[in-house]
Amino acid sequence: MGDLSKDFSRSEFACGDGCGADEVSHALVASLQDMRDDIGRYLVITSGRRCSVQNVKVGGKPDSAHLDGHAADIAAPDSRLRMEIVKAAINAGISRIGIGKTFVHVDVDESKPQNVMWLY
Repeated sequence: MGDLSKDFSRSEFACGDGCGADEVSHALVASLQDMRDDIGRYLVITSGRRCSVQNVKVGGKPDSAHLDGHAADIAAPDSRLRMEIVKAAINAGISRIGIGKTFVHVDVDESKPQNVMWLY
């Protein structure tokens, strides 16, 4: 059981450098929970909230939605799971999706362009 939603815990979104940053958007968590319910399997968050130091370390954009807790990268080691995640994200109302070889980025940052999808 998670402390943010039925299936998600704050620790899953904690910054990877151990700085303690773990704030995450309620809208993001709600969308991720909808995705989890839709897919019917656990989603592994590989990158959630980032501090500016970690964002530079991983090559994130200076205005990354991860900096404000509006984005998450979800493990997607194969094309079938990538497709499931993308479909579930769209069904959950997420309109900003990035597709990498081993992950799918989803974000709910309304200050950025909407209805976009990109490749890493």
